[in-house]
Amino acid sequence: MEGIMDQRSKPSRSRRNERSIGRRTADTSPLQTVRDDERSHIARELHDDLGQLLATLRVDLNLLERQPALPQAAATQVHSMDQLLLSAITSLRRIASNLRPRALDDGSLYFALQAMCLDFARRNPLRCELDVVESELGFSDHFSTAVFRIVQESLTNVARHAKARRVRVAVRRHGASLRIVVEDDGVGLTDEDLRKPHSLGLIGMRERVQGLSGDMSVRGQGGTRITIVLPLPSA
Repeated sequence: MEGIMDQRSKPSRSRRNERSIGRRTADTSPLQTVRDDERSHIARELHDDLGQLLATLRVDLNLLERQPALPQAAATQVHSMDQLLLSAITSLRRIASNLRPRALDDGSLYFALQAMCLDFARRNPLRCELDVVESELGFSDHFSTAVFRIVQESLTNVARHAKARRVRVAVRRHGASLRIVVEDDGVGLTDEDLRKPHSLGLIGMRERVQGLSGDMSVRGQGGTRITIVLPLPSA
């Protein structure tokens, strides 16, 4: 794979600002599966239980607000409480979606990636470009979740560190592999940064890539480019 260097040899000057994080013998996929299952469980609990309670409470507040004999001061307070509840419901939906996007429950990695890119651009002052083809992304729930989390963690890293104006995400099939590329036009990474992946939020991606027997390379010159190649799961 282009951008992957032999870890046994010294990197050349032209590739000194790129690091490869390749395959390892330790399989972290069981641990990731447990984490993803737990996230799904929490997301359902938040949405189905807490979300329903907050929605019911808001209905009751709206009924109280419509009472004709309600003093003005009390009506103002009830309205303020209703706005706080609305904010809480919105936050709850966002948190539950981050834990487990509803689109993934329908088996649609394509729409989940679209929604994530739109939400990312709405919350951050930069443009998010997405290169995906729906027909190429029909995977199992476990594999789809792993791909989604890899892209999500990459975008989180961009928002925290890159100071970029644009980020491009490509998730495309290449033969028997899936190639994920996340690149931005930000400040890039130094050699020292690339030697400390834990401090830059790359550890989560690395664990997932290793658990799927994939390869991951990071180039930090002229912006940051993360390239991941995952073997496609057998049918």
